Amino acid sequence: MMRFILLISLLFLSSYAETSDERLRVLEQRIAELESNQNDSSVNMTELESIVDNVERKSFTDMIDFTPEVRLRFDKMQYKVGQFEPTPTPGVDPDGKPIDRNRDDFSKSFDIASSVRFRLNMNANLLDELQFHGRFVFQHSTQSNERLCILSKNVKSSGSISGFDVDRAYFDYLMNTGSDYPFIFSFGVLPTSGGTPMQFSEERARQSVFPALVFDMDSYGVIFTSELSHLFDQQTFLRVVIAQAYTLDPSIYPYQCNRETIDNADIYGIYFDTKFTKNTLFSVGANLLNHFKAHPYLGPDVSAENSQILGSILTFGAGIDSENINNSGVTGFIHSAFSHGHSNGKVDDYGKGTDGNFTYSDYATGELIEDFGYSVYAGLLYDLSNYITFGVEYNYGSKYWFAATQGSEDMYNKLATRGHVSEGYLIWNLNRYLFTKVGYMYTQEEYTGSGWHFGEPIAKGGEQQVGYIQINASF
Repeated sequence: MMRFILLISLLFLSSYAETSDERLRVLEQRIAELESNQNDSSVNMTELESIVDNVERKSFTDMIDFTPEVRLRFDKMQYKVGQFEPTPTPGVDPDGKPIDRNRDDFSKSFDIASSVRFRLNMNANLLDELQFHGRFVFQHSTQSNERLCILSKNVKSSGSISGFDVDRAYFDYLMNTGSDYPFIFSFGVLPTSGGTPMQFSEERARQSVFPALVFDMDSYGVIFTSELSHLFDQQTFLRVVIAQAYTLDPSIYPYQCNRETIDNADIYGIYFDTKFTKNTLFSVGANLLNHFKAHPYLGPDVSAENSQILGSILTFGAGIDSENINNSGVTGFIHSAFSHGHSNGKVDDYGKGTDGNFTYSDYATGELIEDFGYSVYAGLLYDLSNYITFGVEYNYGSKYWFAATQGSEDMYNKLATRGHVSEGYLIWNLNRYLFTKVGYMYTQEEYTGSGWHFGEPIAKGGEQQVGYIQINASF
């Protein structure tokens, strides 16, 4: 009886193993031998159990597809800003000495900074209706040693830093697959960062099903997706997300002062996207961050001690992405979004001056911003040849613009900028798995508080220039 059970188990497991023709032939031969000898007491039970174990292990590993990707990057930055609080505001420091809150002229040419990022993607088709997706990320960088935080130019980490985290780990459960209205239920650590149109400058598929200008955060929760292609004669989806926002290991964002570390935020969003043509995607969506609580990401000297839930923020946006327009080699996109906050009257206060003399600036204190903010993001790419692509991008954020981009994969989180950002780059595809990219980005900050949700912005006039080169490999 034991031999019979093991034999049946072997046959069952082998039906799921994706082997080559040669492996399958060998396996069938071993099964035939076992069948002819199932009544022979000389059959080696240890060998039989070993075969069953190997088939079981092979059937499991064959379900999982591992795809690694590596990015090596070098950045050279220059920054300058004049006084952006022209009227002196008297005050006293912790020792009682008079001070004013003026910010002096500042300019610096930063050392070349290097970083390496490794990500391991995992995909598994467990059943016809059940899939798993995961991604580990590791980043090491020297940029923390010269992090620029204009509130306090001395707030930095020391030396190189490394971070490791999981930014994808979710299941897709497919329902009603045979009907006109299939449905997908997704749950876990969700794919809510790296959204469209950020994928064009990285030569890859979009990493999130949501537009980046509206919603580009790390989150865990659920996504409900209803396919409506039957109604529109093109690929069409309606999605609802209910999730909780969180922040990856801060060391993964090596050079950030225009994003916040999320302490709490409930996410409620609804999104619709459809293909106008085979290569043209229209997307529109609204996202609510409820009970939003976050503190500025300014290094280890700043904590969430003064952080409070200040209210909720609604963001609405729409955009069009069009690839290879009329087979011309031209790809273009344009997106726009609006943000509006609702304050509960509470105040975050980072303007008191800590032991490290963090800041005395008034704009580091205040309620959640309730004024309307807006942003536009546009880009154009042209294939100069089968291997070389030239791209230009531009984005603008208004005085009160707030971007829900705490999970942005962009190193400088440019979509959160209150001001103008222009970027140009050249991509050279060495082969289908490897490309190198050389670029230049110019940022003109019109107001303080880019990436912040509280405090009254002040006219700033900062300028940042970044030249970079990166090498990407992905499989």
